[in-house]
Amino acid sequence: MERLIDHGILYVAGLFLLAGTKGWVRPVLAALLALIYVAFSNYVESGNVRLVLSAILTGGCCFLPGLMCFLPLVCYDCVWLLLERSRIFFAGTAGIGLLAASVLVRGGKRVGPQPEWFVFLLVIAGLLAYRMRRHLQQKEAYIHLKDSSTELRLVMQKRQQELMEKQDYEIHLATLQERNRIAREIHDNVGHMLSRAILQMGALQTIHREEPLHGQLMQINDTLGEAMNSIRESVHDLHNESLDLKQALFDICKEFEKNYAIDIHYDMTQDVPRSVKYCFLAITKEAFANVVRHSDADKVTVFVCEHPGFYQMSVEDNGTHASLPKKDGQDEGGIGLANMKDRVQALGGTIHFFAEHGFRILLSVPKTKQ
Repeated sequence: MERLIDHGILYVAGLFLLAGTKGWVRPVLAALLALIYVAFSNYVESGNVRLVLSAILTGGCCFLPGLMCFLPLVCYDCVWLLLERSRIFFAGTAGIGLLAASVLVRGGKRVGPQPEWFVFLLVIAGLLAYRMRRHLQQKEAYIHLKDSSTELRLVMQKRQQELMEKQDYEIHLATLQERNRIAREIHDNVGHMLSRAILQMGALQTIHREEPLHGQLMQINDTLGEAMNSIRESVHDLHNESLDLKQALFDICKEFEKNYAIDIHYDMTQDVPRSVKYCFLAITKEAFANVVRHSDADKVTVFVCEHPGFYQMSVEDNGTHASLPKKDGQDEGGIGLANMKDRVQALGGTIHFFAEHGFRILLSVPKTKQ
């Protein structure tokens, strides 16, 4: 579009120069040919084709002298092509310049334009071409710089997000490890001390059977028992909450990496219910056990993801001897598959088995029923 505007300005200037010539048939024909040249020159992107068009217009001046009024258009395109810095354009534009000079020498007397105006338009054409070419180069550089900065900003945002997610996961994992440590400390220290106290109270009850001491010892023993049960429940809750599903799945897969190529994809949030965690872990262990016992596979793919309304898991191998279980679930390996089905159904989910191109277990557990 920018080149078309410059061509339009030079074309109008050529019309003013052409207005001073005699007759009207040849000037009109020259104007139409120049207009066709402008249209094709702006339509064609190939520099070689534009070079040929410039040579044709310049050569046409020998047969139609009125075309010399539009030689600034050729000058504009030649300067533009020279700025392309190609050897063929240097040679071509030099040839066109020599051709234009010879045409001006031979036919200049038959044409009306003033020499000083003609030279002025040639200089203006060259300056316009240089200015527009530099403008487009700066525009391309600006667009490239803008795209590069945008790409760099997106990459930095992505890396920052990944770092934040990694930091959140490490904090979450450290929290779970701390809970597990506290649970072990309570179990190993307080739990053992309470157990020893309960045994001592039992021995005292056996020795001192007289009242009211025996009844008081029984009350203390009951209190210690309640405290022991409370601590045991607290330790179990801390241990269950400290389970990290992602780390546990990777630990299970790591046990089989020596004999199988394992590909695991994990996309879950940190707030996964305890029942779902143990369900997925149990099914993963059973699936790997079935691969070892019943399959000739050498690759296992584990896919775990969370959707807005449900949790989904898939375990697939590339074995060639896979078979679907019978409806009663009592064929070879059917008990394990039946246990998987019971676990998933207990959570309100669904499970499906596929035996095409290997064996695949696909299950989903809704969030609303957790």
